[in-house]
Amino acid sequence: MEPINIVPYRERLRTLLILYFFSEPYSNALTPTLACSFHSEVKIQKIDFLIRYPSYLGYELLRRYEQDGYPDRDTAESIVRAIFADEEPRLRTDDMKRFFYGAYEELDDIIAYLKSRGLVEMQSQKNAALRDTQKVYYLTDFAVERIKNGLAQVPAAQWYFDRCGLIKTYLGDLSGSELKALQYEVDTYKTTAWHDYIADIEQETKDKFFTLFGYSL
Repeated sequence: MEPINIVPYRERLRTLLILYFFSEPYSNALTPTLACSFHSEVKIQKIDFLIRYPSYLGYELLRRYEQDGYPDRDTAESIVRAIFADEEPRLRTDDMKRFFYGAYEELDDIIAYLKSRGLVEMQSQKNAALRDTQKVYYLTDFAVERIKNGLAQVPAAQWYFDRCGLIKTYLGDLSGSELKALQYEVDTYKTTAWHDYIADIEQETKDKFFTLFGYSL
């Protein structure tokens, strides 16, 4: 028997939960079955990157604590310690390639699958080159119900729920462009060649942790 390829399922799960956690309530009498809307493909890509690269997430949380004091010292310290104690950089990193605008994953097939299951709808406008622009994604009432009463009860999905919640709490106020700008401030990310996989920054995150808290992970 051929082994099951779980990658497409993981990609669909991440995208669905990003839309669920980071969308805004939506109400329109003409489309009563749509519950939430999300207006930025860039932000999907940048949040997806933070889920897939725990070291980068830890680094951004440490930088935000250093610059803004949020999360507070104890919270920033405990979150990043847990990331490394659980060996997330080794076990959870899911490589992304760098394209013209940074880390990128093709979403068309993922969205098409979610749409075919009645979970997501999408609207877009065409530019002069007939490419989709100004994409808006919608979660259906059915999707919200299935997430709350189905996926949320699946133990294997709990890490993704927790991670999306953490990112929303401490970085959710940032736009996709702002998240992209922060990621480009990291030399390893910025200097990755086009179409190469973006390298992890486990050591850089550990070094920043040592600078801030005075002991090694």
